[in-house]
Amino acid sequence: MEFNLKLSTHADQIRGRIEYIRGEEATKQALVVPLLQVLGYDVFDPREVRPEYTSDFAKKKAGQFEKVDYAIYTDGKPTMFIECKSVGTTLDDHDGQLARYFNATPSVRVAMITDGVRVRLYCDLQAPNIMDPSPWLDVNLLELKPAQAEALRRIAKSEFMPEAVVSVAEEMVYYNALWEFMSQQLHEPSEAFVRFAASQIPGVGRMTGRVVERVTPVLRKVIHAVVLEHVKRSLEQPAPAPMPTPTPTQAPATQVATTSTATANAGTQHSSVAEDTSEGRKGVVTTAEEIEACELVTRWVRRAFPDAPCVGRDSQSWFAMHQANVRKWFTRFNVQNPPYWVAFRHVKPDELRMVSGPLTPAEGGSHGDSIVPITSIADFVQLRSAFVWAYEREQARAADKSSE
Repeated sequence: MEFNLKLSTHADQIRGRIEYIRGEEATKQALVVPLLQVLGYDVFDPREVRPEYTSDFAKKKAGQFEKVDYAIYTDGKPTMFIECKSVGTTLDDHDGQLARYFNATPSVRVAMITDGVRVRLYCDLQAPNIMDPSPWLDVNLLELKPAQAEALRRIAKSEFMPEAVVSVAEEMVYYNALWEFMSQQLHEPSEAFVRFAASQIPGVGRMTGRVVERVTPVLRKVIHAVVLEHVKRSLEQPAPAPMPTPTPTQAPATQVATTSTATANAGTQHSSVAEDTSEGRKGVVTTAEEIEACELVTRWVRRAFPDAPCVGRDSQSWFAMHQANVRKWFTRFNVQNPPYWVAFRHVKPDELRMVSGPLTPAEGGSHGDSIVPITSIADFVQLRSAFVWAYEREQARAADKSSE
């Protein structure tokens, strides 16, 4: 089951249980333990999840040692601490004990405090091994946004790597702060921002109050014009030439076939690039970025469909991915020459907007059912769910057609 769907199902369970929950222990059993299971942890395995975690440096409080409610273990070491509070309790001023444990445990880089509905995640961005005073993620599981779900995915067992989480946390802190700043400036430029912008005007001279007053309304117009122009450009991108369909007399373009091989111990995946030396290959160069993008999409698809055929086919105009048949393509993308974009089959722009975060989906036109302008492969993460949707729907379409 897809992670986002698990979170949605868990949210429904919260709504059904919340009115019957009283106290911290009931909160743990009814809400927090199920959340850990959604994240993929075995709550019954003390090698993985250790309840009532305590240590040699624990302080006594009211005659008892302070404990952290749960410690997540990785390779025999605690890597994440979780502190629980009764549902409905404010989470402010309840992180002191958690911080003491965090600060004294170098292997822990991530901490959570939750009442089963609200979840706050902390890292040590400001100083190594010192828990930040403010969370890098503060979410309500009943009102979860796609970008927040993606952030929670990073602490799931299948993806949890403390260093990677810290990197994501740092990016989110920067992103949120800059988003807030730019949103404010776009709505109502501050005097400092106006002065900075005015300083870029040749010959403006001394920055007096009169200059600021004169420039401010002009800057507002410029901001709105620039935003509209960028939106217009993204919607008016020229459509690439139609991708030729291979015929018996025309060899196909480069194909990147991602296959799965089993070993005695575990299943491993690898990619191979089968290069065609025929005339059909001339002018087609598969870049490292295209191969990386192909590998990413294949990995996400195979998490949902382990035995899924997933093949990449390069051409001069775009890189397409299909289900072992070029007519069964589900996504196309251009990460070679700007403007970069990703197009989807069977996924409408309205659906994409639910998972695309700050990206701006539009009608796909000749590209497919939808298209999303991107800046780099890094934006693929925002579209992870859409790749799986497109694959699944193309698979269903092909199955329906074959049964007719």
